[in-house]
Amino acid sequence: MRSIFASIALCLMLILPGCLDSEDGEAFPDFSFTGDDGKEYSKDSLEGEKYIVHISASWCPRCFKTMHNISAALNGEIYLIVSSDEGDEGNIQSWHNRANESNNSDDLEAPFAVLPDLASTLEIDAMPTIYLISEKGNIIAKHEGDLTIHSEILEFYNQEL
Repeated sequence: MRSIFASIALCLMLILPGCLDSEDGEAFPDFSFTGDDGKEYSKDSLEGEKYIVHISASWCPRCFKTMHNISAALNGEIYLIVSSDEGDEGNIQSWHNRANESNNSDDLEAPFAVLPDLASTLEIDAMPTIYLISEKGNIIAKHEGDLTIHSEILEFYNQEL
């Protein structure tokens, strides 16, 4: 009897993963925030758009170079910078200003926000962690660590499911 159950379980493990995996990728968690640019952003409002979510924090100044390089490489594509640290609440504009000053510019036009619950849901354990999200709101790719080389940023962004 046990061997029958073991056989059934083995068959289900082999068959179900293919049935359960979506060709559209894993869904990115729902989120909603008002960026430091005063605009509203949410997973629902960005449906139909491909975008990047960069998980960082104000205490990660080495992340600034990645921010500037991604922003420059994307040339106007949607790029959201989100802090995983609830302590950054109320300091978003200061954080954004420090990021700009790190490159002696005011050209980092990506909206900044604080969403520790999103970072917790994603189980972030590396800074920066960068997600590429599809038009359907699914994860296309994830990158942990610095991403500063123009060609690598474009290669990351141009991935498809």
